[in-house]
Amino acid sequence: MRPVNEQIEIIKRGTVEIIQTGELRKKLEKNKQLIVKAGFDPTAPDIHLGHTVLLRKLRQFQDLGHRVIFLIGDFTATIGDPSGQSQTRKTPTFEEVEKNVKTYLKQVGKILHTDNKELFEVRYNSHWFGKGPGGVTMSLIDFLQNITAKYTVARLIERDDFATRLKKNKPITVLELLYPLMQGYDSVVLNADIELGGTDQKFNLLVGRNIQSSFNLEPQVVITMPLLEGTDGVDKMSKSLGNYIGIDEAPKEIFGKVMSVSDELMMRYYELLTDEPLDRLKSGLNSGELHPRDAKKKLAKLIITQYCGAEAAETAEENFEKAFKD
Repeated sequence: MRPVNEQIEIIKRGTVEIIQTGELRKKLEKNKQLIVKAGFDPTAPDIHLGHTVLLRKLRQFQDLGHRVIFLIGDFTATIGDPSGQSQTRKTPTFEEVEKNVKTYLKQVGKILHTDNKELFEVRYNSHWFGKGPGGVTMSLIDFLQNITAKYTVARLIERDDFATRLKKNKPITVLELLYPLMQGYDSVVLNADIELGGTDQKFNLLVGRNIQSSFNLEPQVVITMPLLEGTDGVDKMSKSLGNYIGIDEAPKEIFGKVMSVSDELMMRYYELLTDEPLDRLKSGLNSGELHPRDAKKKLAKLIITQYCGAEAAETAEENFEKAFKD
């Protein structure tokens, strides 16, 4: 494996917070393959560039020799993650989740080493919560003693989402309160060394640390990733808002959407969606040697190359230039 300092520099790029960096260093110094967990509740079938911020960080861990556990929250998806929600959200059925899972796994293969069993494993939390195929049913007494008894209500309602809703007299279901506890128990089952999530997942990830400790396990390092703004540069990238760029879209569509973003957002996309050296890029833009339009074209080609191939990227640029001239 690479030297620890080098690994940490790679891991740090584009992250918002690492809790705790000292713990991460100690884990890396053991010079063994770490278990890196990321949970996905497949409530929708498509993956857009916002999702790839986290997926690309997982790929970096794989390239460093660590094992990624791609956790499908097929059980917790039917509860509904309250993160960032101002009200109770509609939850999908198991059938809808199962359909979305198939699409998810096909698309993540464009980013992760999904064919290498040493570096990639898919797990389903319905297995230990007893609802999916081959699930090991957890009894009510086990659930109460092993999960709910490990956390207090006071700690749960400290969460920003819940506190805000309580102040506004908006309902919070008991089921939603249980969600972070169940996500935390996932980390116990998987014995995760590291868990990744968006900044809106921080509370859930920290619950995982606490619950692992209560099971006398070494707590996971928490790494939060930024929520990528959509093409409007304002709201988080979302299909429902129409400001997304899907990785399964036609190359010409991706090229056009990337060219439409602002210069400021372009730099954020470079940092979170590519491996390009940022200092050289910024220097070229500041000195005037590199025109923002050319930098944006390069960004579009880099993104398309990742998900569609270099030939598709070249064709997309040619088509864009032709349409632009016309």
